Amino acid sequence: MGGAHEKAKDNIAAIRLLKTLEAENREADAGEKAVLARYVGWGGMPNVFSHYPPQEWRATADTVRTLLDDEEYASVRASTPNAHFTSPMVISAIWKALDRMGVRGESEVLEPAMGVGHFLGLQPEGITGHRTGVELDSVSARIAKKLYPDSSILHRGFEETKLPDNYFDVVVGNVPFG
Repeated sequence: MGGAHEKAKDNIAAIRLLKTLEAENREADAGEKAVLARYVGWGGMPNVFSHYPPQEWRATADTVRTLLDDEEYASVRASTPNAHFTSPMVISAIWKALDRMGVRGESEVLEPAMGVGHFLGLQPEGITGHRTGVELDSVSARIAKKLYPDSSILHRGFEETKLPDNYFDVVVGNVPFG
């Protein structure tokens, strides 16, 4: 996955691509989805949002500030304590455990605090049914919508989200505890 500076470059590439896709009002193709899926949020990189970033983060901080409007910037900045990437190895292990518990076939899946939806992205093919994700950060939610156009992605805080009772068969994810 690389170090913090590599992750920041991947995040910037994903944001640029997201803005292009939105400006062109189109979905992402497979190659573009690979770029979007490398977005890991800004957890572990709070220097990007410092009022006086260290020298090694200044160029990145300037780029992020110019790429995002005020609302987007505030949203991603607020996510830095909680936006942490869950490795594919951990996600796969969770899906394997759910399979052993009988989660398969037609199952309604909810991923709260989804980031860009890596749990949905690594969902086993044997699980069908509708998928719903909830994400507070606007940039992450919009990337998730481009990655999973067949899913319902809700941009809001999970605590403010109205979801039907007794609808979901499984809730899966790595929710933030900040």
